[in-house]
Amino acid sequence: MGIESMDQGARVRNFVFARLSRSRAIVLGLIALFLTFYVLSPYDSSLRSTLRWQSTVASDYVQHLHPDDKWLFKEQKYPIDPSQDIAVIVKTGFGTRNRVPNVLAALGNETLDNDVLIIQDYPVNTRKPYITGNAKTVETVDIISWMVQNHKLADHGKNERLMKYEHLVDAIEDEDYFMADTLAKGYGWELDAMKFISGLQYAWEKMPKKKWYVMSDDDTYVIKSSLALALGHLDYRVPQYLGNPVGDFLGRFAHGGSSAVISGATMAKLFDKNPAAVTEAHIESISAVYGDKLLSTTLMKIGIYLNEDYARLFNGEPPHMTRMWADRFCLPLVSFHGLGDGDLMEETNEHFKHMNQPVFWRQLASIYGAADFQSFVAEPVRVNLDFVGRLDEHSTTVVNTETLDDCVRICGDHSTECLAWTWDQFSKTCHYAPWAIIGDHREGFLSGINYALAQKLTEGCHGPRSPAAATE
Repeated sequence: MGIESMDQGARVRNFVFARLSRSRAIVLGLIALFLTFYVLSPYDSSLRSTLRWQSTVASDYVQHLHPDDKWLFKEQKYPIDPSQDIAVIVKTGFGTRNRVPNVLAALGNETLDNDVLIIQDYPVNTRKPYITGNAKTVETVDIISWMVQNHKLADHGKNERLMKYEHLVDAIEDEDYFMADTLAKGYGWELDAMKFISGLQYAWEKMPKKKWYVMSDDDTYVIKSSLALALGHLDYRVPQYLGNPVGDFLGRFAHGGSSAVISGATMAKLFDKNPAAVTEAHIESISAVYGDKLLSTTLMKIGIYLNEDYARLFNGEPPHMTRMWADRFCLPLVSFHGLGDGDLMEETNEHFKHMNQPVFWRQLASIYGAADFQSFVAEPVRVNLDFVGRLDEHSTTVVNTETLDDCVRICGDHSTECLAWTWDQFSKTCHYAPWAIIGDHREGFLSGINYALAQKLTEGCHGPRSPAAATE
């Protein structure tokens, strides 16, 4: 009887196991099929892009809800000397050539001018080279001419974009600068798209031993100490591609004006190990709309993707328009952009040239001598000022807000989402946002900052409360 019972139990177990095996087999089969498709799909396929995008959205959501800066203050595993380990590639064009001396002065103040390369789209004036603050001549290259001379464009010599370049060169050589400026303003963006891959390749050939490469525009300011704080935690020996992400899920790329940061390992993998991808990118550049996107899609083809975990470090706005987001309060601020007009680059230079420690987003108002957050306890409302600034899909607008008190109450009702508020007394409109700017003069506006939220965010930071300046 005992044996029969054991046999019956075994039959039951085998029956259950068989039933489970069928369902498991289906599941496992689907998983195996999916993994097969994934492994066999190209690095830049829609399947990989979709999965990566979903992962990025989830990570971004967590970072927004639970900002974390602890990692910044742990011991750096990969410390760098920015003046020796970083190469800076500055892109300029004929129409913006007057910006270059100012951006070189800024790089000099940040001691990032040891290894600077100027990439331009017009002939180099060898009689009047660019000079750094320490009287060092800056290597400058007409990258379009370099591409043609080194046969990077194969049989595309009569391409429309290259013909436009030739027209620009002819005007410059004829000293018809009015025509040259007109041409540069008309299609300078087209020539700019050709500078990214070629400029990085030229930099790799001239400066192959750097740990990091920073490509930026001639109206971009890079804060060395903030960059070094972050990069000291990242391994430059593995492919890394960082920046301020823009674009859809099929082609996320680092916004060129905010700076693209690329590890030496990425440069080696692209230019030493994947010449076919480089050749293809050169050809694509003569029709590409955005060079910064072309860089990203080229890297995607060899399995390197924009790492958006560090997106909150980068900034694509000038200081007076920079939005101090609640979820960035505790993080270092790496860059400014849009400093090409007037004296904006020089002004930014003056404010940051004596900083000897990383600069954090929350410190911007203090650096510019603007209203301190704590001052809003005693004086919660400022007249003819706007602390919200540019509106977008992340800000909230409430119409028919009859009084100032109504707007203040609306901010209080959304105390975790309202860092700054602004009331337009003429249109009776209230705006609030999860960020604050240093304050923009606007007639007829009354504005303020939610000090309770600002204080809570600041107290959650592990870094210094106030910006540190070097002794002069």
